[in-house]
Amino acid sequence: MADVAWRKPKENSIAALEYGMEHADGVEMDLRLTAEGEVVIHHDPRTPSGKYPERYGYDDLKQEVALFDDLLDSSGFVDRWVNEARFVCLELKAPHPSSGAGGGWLRGKRMHDHLSRLLESVRSRIEEIQVPVQSTVFYSFDPYITPVANSGSGKYRHARLMPKLRQWGNWSTQRAVASPSFVSTSVPRLLAKQRRLGAPMLPLALEYIHGWTRHIPLGTSVGLKGAALDRFNRIRRGHPVYVWPAPLELEPQLLDAGLSCISDSINPELENTDGSNRCMRPATMPEIEGVRQPWHEISGSERMRVISDWRKKWGWSTSLTELKSLTSESTMPWEVPRLIGHRGTGKNKGTL
Repeated sequence: MADVAWRKPKENSIAALEYGMEHADGVEMDLRLTAEGEVVIHHDPRTPSGKYPERYGYDDLKQEVALFDDLLDSSGFVDRWVNEARFVCLELKAPHPSSGAGGGWLRGKRMHDHLSRLLESVRSRIEEIQVPVQSTVFYSFDPYITPVANSGSGKYRHARLMPKLRQWGNWSTQRAVASPSFVSTSVPRLLAKQRRLGAPMLPLALEYIHGWTRHIPLGTSVGLKGAALDRFNRIRRGHPVYVWPAPLELEPQLLDAGLSCISDSINPELENTDGSNRCMRPATMPEIEGVRQPWHEISGSERMRVISDWRKKWGWSTSLTELKSLTSESTMPWEVPRLIGHRGTGKNKGTL
């Protein structure tokens, strides 16, 4: 019988998130709050039929979006998140101003309250299933993420996505509006801002570290090769960095630099572009004596040998004692570079 070709699931679907969680080191997903207070998984401001999720209840949306509670009913997904050291990036999405939710175009306190309800709903659910603190992060492009998370994220941590992308306009418009912030904010400044926020990681656009665009921001430029990479490593001192997009041809280079990849290529049929074998679980399937083994199945001493080797290779500033306190069969230190499935197995063509 001929092998059946792999078919990519719809982005942010239960199938995509389950697959990404099984075959990669974790997943990223986008969360929105419906008019009836349900948390749904959807990226764009509108559904394919043109509905703003924040204007409707889930019953009116269920043909187009997934329900977060349904994902948490998936035992395989939850078990990997809670017990096998997989990582999940939870992006909280602000509503489109024309939806009328969150104060519409006026925003203000109503937007703060909207994001607060969304975060509280998600936090309470992941607390119920006992997701480890270092196995998830909240983030958002909306600047209200900081006051909202500081007051309502409990033990979980957050980061802010920068430069800010608005919820309105197409991709080109969003990028054009964000351009002044991109120009004025170098990677060292981004890192400094995230550290002041107490963020456990830096979400970083690829344009900051690759290609001619890395020279645009005012200030010190960094990169993935030679002196530019050395500068980057000195500046970040092991601070975790999650890069998107992480194209397949750059994936080995990014991971070898100690950077996490948010990938649109969670496809088991793909190899590295040089033809070498690709590992989609570089963190949770570390190589021990030439054999890749599941993180949750190796011994405590083996885990610490791996962590010690990684710390030395990438110059982490965190002490071994602290790293040990963050390491168990179900958890990994923040610094570990991972391969994360963007929206599960990758974004759909034609979405923002």
